[in-house]
Amino acid sequence: METTIIIPQKTNAPSYVSYSAKPTVLRTQQTSKLEKWLVSFCKQLTLFYLACITIKKPVQILKAYRQLMQLRRQTWGAQVHKMYKVDGRYYNNLYNPGWPSAAYNAFLKDELLRHAFPLQYTGRLSMVFFAITRKCPLRCEHCFEWDNLNKKETFTREELIKIVDLYQQQGAIQIHFSGGEPMVRIHDLVEVIKHAKKRSECFVLTSGFNLTATNAKRLKEAGCKGVVVSIDHYIPELHNGFRRHASSFEQAVNGVQHALHAGLVVTLSICVTKSFIDGGHLMPYMQFAKTLGAHFVQLLEPKNIGHYANKEVLLEETHILQLEQFFKSINSDKKYKDFPFVMYHGFHQRRVGCYAGSRSIYIDSAGDVNACPFCHTKSYNVGDILRAKRKQTPMKENRCPRFGKIA
Repeated sequence: METTIIIPQKTNAPSYVSYSAKPTVLRTQQTSKLEKWLVSFCKQLTLFYLACITIKKPVQILKAYRQLMQLRRQTWGAQVHKMYKVDGRYYNNLYNPGWPSAAYNAFLKDELLRHAFPLQYTGRLSMVFFAITRKCPLRCEHCFEWDNLNKKETFTREELIKIVDLYQQQGAIQIHFSGGEPMVRIHDLVEVIKHAKKRSECFVLTSGFNLTATNAKRLKEAGCKGVVVSIDHYIPELHNGFRRHASSFEQAVNGVQHALHAGLVVTLSICVTKSFIDGGHLMPYMQFAKTLGAHFVQLLEPKNIGHYANKEVLLEETHILQLEQFFKSINSDKKYKDFPFVMYHGFHQRRVGCYAGSRSIYIDSAGDVNACPFCHTKSYNVGDILRAKRKQTPMKENRCPRFGKIA
């Protein structure tokens, strides 16, 4: 039996094509209203308990709690009505650890300290994006690693593990492995995840290349929690053209199904270009993502770096307004309750600031440490730290050249 996905070829034409993807036993379902309420209540109790044992002073507990609630409202812009249960954990944010887990508790403790004692707080690192390879079979239009691709690998497997250790000692509770294409190094990737899983939630950012049923199962068994699969259009030919690979769409769609079947959290990530928004493709894409069974859809604005350097790709104000309205509607309007959760970083970056500057780093495939993948603000090279056999890293660049504010 096959799952047939109906994909509109053009938004102004009634013609359709069908694409057959391999089936999945698991179908993505929202949690029930009662289950959401119970989980939300338990998470509030967890927050209160951790606040009591971490902060201890009632006035500061109340202050930190209010600040966290305000930050949540500003981040999402509306009341959110979505929650997914995957492999015994509940998720309503791709970049927060699943609940219940030690990683989730560590995340909350860090946020409480950050808000209760802002002057004394030194700032722990909570998330690392780590490009583990320079190899990639694609030549994507928007690639921010363009200048690093398909050169000699920077790190051995043993060095990758040492780097993971280095940042876990600084508090990293989530590690997202990227590249290049990380599935090129599937054997090394599996071993690194096995090593990292006890102290961090691990995710893999992939084009879908090599995300076979066997490899999805290997990732899951190694301790991986989820995959972020880049699919930049619901029309196969347009996605393949964007990725410059004739079978990229097929690999990505099949990879999504394999990941769901393995019990992984699945996110579709899309670079939303001006032509994509102007063409009215946002809602058809969400329908496509819903049909695939994705839990999250991540909307990334094009940035003029990498292969997009010196090109007029930045969105205009009208595009940003459309994305913001779309983001709030899909997440809060009950008529879209069965659609995937939408992540759109531009919304909070323009209001409360960028989280990358204060909570995460990006290690590119050359080993350079930046604030995030989209702002190349090199602070140091982690390879130099390894060669010097140092156990501490320098202070990272704590700024956002695009949005200015740091959350």
